[in-house]
Amino acid sequence: MLILQFLKTDPKARYQGYTFFFKEGFCWNNVLNPNARLLKAKMKSASVNDVGSMSLSSLSEFVPNYYLVCLLNSELLFDYYREFINCTVNIQINDIRQIPVIIPSVEDLSKVKPDFENAVNLKKSVAKNKATEEAISVALNTTEMRINDFIENLYEI
Repeated sequence: MLILQFLKTDPKARYQGYTFFFKEGFCWNNVLNPNARLLKAKMKSASVNDVGSMSLSSLSEFVPNYYLVCLLNSELLFDYYREFINCTVNIQINDIRQIPVIIPSVEDLSKVKPDFENAVNLKKSVAKNKATEEAISVALNTTEMRINDFIENLYEI
């Protein structure tokens, strides 16, 4: 953190971006498989950002990062993204900023958070070699369907 303090005070240091280093948020790959059906966003821990994995973080306590990850991983907003924002394989940070975000109520957040946490725990079990993708596929599909239904109801589709 000493380096960050130096960047804040040294007049020769580049100012741009230091407030975003080591900040938690969410990210996605900058290149999408042309046959993909989702953007596949994920949570990211505090780290230095790089163009290889674009990152954003919520500035509002009313719109937590996990909620934004759920939106970006939904089929509804993927279809919106492909039809109205960008149909190429390159996912730009300004594209993501154009996605319409409904500010959730506390009740909405309490509905989607358990499903988000369940999906994360399922994927972590694979990463820790406690389960295989095949073993969690039914539970993960069920969770993803609940999140998709939640988002469709939220956007009144």
